[in-house]
Amino acid sequence: MKSPTLVFLALAATSLLSAHECWLQPASFAPVAGPTIGLTIQVGMNFEGEPRPFSPDRIAALRHFSKAGTEDWTAKANNLLQLPVRFEDPGTHVVTYDSKPSLITLEPAKFDEYLREEGLEFVITEREKAGESAKAGRERYHRCNKVIITADGKNDETWGVVTGQRLEILPLENPAGWQPGTPFGVKVLLAGQPLAGARVIGWNRATGQLVKLEATTTDAGEASFALPAGGQWMFSTVHMARLTGDKDADWESHWGNLTLAVRRR
Repeated sequence: MKSPTLVFLALAATSLLSAHECWLQPASFAPVAGPTIGLTIQVGMNFEGEPRPFSPDRIAALRHFSKAGTEDWTAKANNLLQLPVRFEDPGTHVVTYDSKPSLITLEPAKFDEYLREEGLEFVITEREKAGESAKAGRERYHRCNKVIITADGKNDETWGVVTGQRLEILPLENPAGWQPGTPFGVKVLLAGQPLAGARVIGWNRATGQLVKLEATTTDAGEASFALPAGGQWMFSTVHMARLTGDKDADWESHWGNLTLAVRRR
C-alpha cells in the first residue's frame, strides 16, 4: 500500500495534468451597469472547466480596475463557487485574480510530458545538463488571471490598463473595436517588462467547436492572431524559471490568462 504522501503526490499530478488552465468567467461580458452578476474561477482544459471556490486561503489578490480607479476586492473571497460582483458605472472594467503559490511534485516522466505539452522543453534541457533527468519535478506555481468586461456597452481606455500582475497579458487594441479580417494582438509582460519567446495560445468555442491558435511573442513581448470569429476568447501563457534557495521546489512557474469578448462578425 502506498504511503499517504505518495498518494497525495499522485493525486496532485493527476489534477495538474488533467486541468491545466484556470480563468475568470463572468456571467456576462456585457452586463447592465448596477445589478449584481456572478463571477467564477474556472479550471479545466480546452476552454471547458468547472468552478472552483474563491478561497481566502488561495487568493493573494483580487482587484477591480475601472475609469474610477482601483478597488481591492480580496476581502470578498467567501469560499463560494460564484462571487457576486457589481459594475456600477458604465464602461470598461478589468478584474484580476492572483493566487498564492502552490506546490506540485511529478515523477520524472510525467514532469517531462507536462513540460513538452506546455512548450517548456528548455526546462527538460536544463535538467539534462544538470544531471536531474531522473529526479522528480518539484514546482511552485502561481495563477495570474484577468478578465475584461464592458458594462452598458460603453467603452473606455481601461481595457489597456497595466495591472502589475507578475505575468500579465494585455490586448493591444480595444477588443470591442476589433474588425473581422484584421489581426488581434496581445502583449505579455513579466514583472512589467516585455517577455520575448513566450508561447501564447488563443482559445475559442464560438462555433461550438474548439478553436486553438498559437503564437510566439516577439522581442517586444507581442503576439498576433488571425481570429476566425469574434465572441469569447481566452489567451494563456506559462513562464517557468529555476528556483534556488527553496527546500520544497526547484522550479517556479506563473500561469498568465486573459479572458475577453471581441466584436462578433
